[in-house]
Amino acid sequence: MRPSSSLLALALAFPGLASIIPVPRLSPRDNDPVQRPGFPSINPTKSYWQDPPHRIANLRSTPELPSNETFDYVIIGSGVSGAATAFKLLSRDPSLSILMLEARTAASGASGRNGGHCRPGAWKNIKRWVDTYGEDEALKLGKMEQDCVNDVREFVRANNVSSDFIDVESADLYWTRDAFNAAVEVVDFQRELGARRPEDVPQNDRTIFAGQAARDYWQWPEILGAVNFTAHTQNPYHTVCAMLELGLENGLNLQTNTAALALYQTSSSCGARWEVETDRGTVRGRQVVLATNAYTNALHPGFAATNFLVPQRSQVTVVRPEADTSENPVFLRSNSYPDLHSGNNYIAVRPPGSRGAGDVIYGGGTKFSPTRERNITNDSVVNEVIASHLHEVGRVAYGYRNWGETTEVLADFTGITCETPDGLPVVGPVPGEDGMWAVVCMNGHGMAWAFRSAEALVEMMLEGEAPEWFPKPFRAERVFE
Repeated sequence: MRPSSSLLALALAFPGLASIIPVPRLSPRDNDPVQRPGFPSINPTKSYWQDPPHRIANLRSTPELPSNETFDYVIIGSGVSGAATAFKLLSRDPSLSILMLEARTAASGASGRNGGHCRPGAWKNIKRWVDTYGEDEALKLGKMEQDCVNDVREFVRANNVSSDFIDVESADLYWTRDAFNAAVEVVDFQRELGARRPEDVPQNDRTIFAGQAARDYWQWPEILGAVNFTAHTQNPYHTVCAMLELGLENGLNLQTNTAALALYQTSSSCGARWEVETDRGTVRGRQVVLATNAYTNALHPGFAATNFLVPQRSQVTVVRPEADTSENPVFLRSNSYPDLHSGNNYIAVRPPGSRGAGDVIYGGGTKFSPTRERNITNDSVVNEVIASHLHEVGRVAYGYRNWGETTEVLADFTGITCETPDGLPVVGPVPGEDGMWAVVCMNGHGMAWAFRSAEALVEMMLEGEAPEWFPKPFRAERVFE
């Protein structure tokens, strides 16, 4: 029984009474989990993708933390950035010793909490990129995104990954005339670039539907236009866990439920340059890779001091329409409506034959948060206002004829992404930190940026320079300039 506040006050005022009045401990017990600000939440919301947990969810390759060994690489984070980095390093050199630290279960962060897309959706930025970086770098950005999506597709196919990865017809749908007109202008601009530089422009044709043609084709009664292209949907958790398993087959040591807490430069006769303090002890590495995305600021005060990396909480709902959608072609597509005025939402549907076939994955709703959910690293709760929007918006967007009258809510969950002011990831050596590398801050677009970013990072670490195709605007140095 907990003592009343008056009894507690008496016990504190008169210490002699402590022997007869039970006083609660004023600090956590040694074995109580402690939530550190900015670090991964101890009890995150339950992700639809992670139910049931993967067989490697709680894997520790060695029962004890390998504190007496010096690893070639210590990778912090087991999401798509960390998993791809380990997979690519070990594919090139299986003799490397690599330790991966994961604060929670494997691939349980943003990579296991997204909307199920693998989609080249940043095409809308090409005009702005040309104005900002010049034509050559802008085209590298556009091509890297499409190539990354293609590479993930090839990885899944080549390794027979069971993640329900399929090709789908996708579109950006527009509810406001200004946003649609701007998108059409970008498509025209990209076509002109393609006519002049066909080898440098990403190959994914965009088809424009305007007005009633868009409404007839997509059967969304209120849209003003659409830009169609090819994309993919998947269970992202299973795709990333497959990358981890292939790394494990080549000798990766994965330590889940092991939170990295601090980084220290060191020197030793065994060649260690970095010590990583964890909640289970300290490990050493010749090089350390930050694949920590939104949690980078908490672990690295230098990054935090720049205010360049901004955590943002994203939210996803899984729903089931009342209507039978199994024969409705509208539900075989994925889409987004990217203008913030419309909610900045994105939608994928679980494909026929998959677990949860017909479930509609609906993410977004950030316009309903005054802060746009920025500077939040707590994914243990959902924003109820956003949840309410996501529960109801499908019926409105698809129309009653496609959706029916009611909606069954199957899941609500959140995940923490990371934004930069320029909307681009941070990849490469960390300035002034010899042997430290970063592949972080995917801007909520990890499935279209991270796999190829990891390829570039591996090239830098093993060969000493970035590949020619790597976009200079990704450079980690810019964070500190």
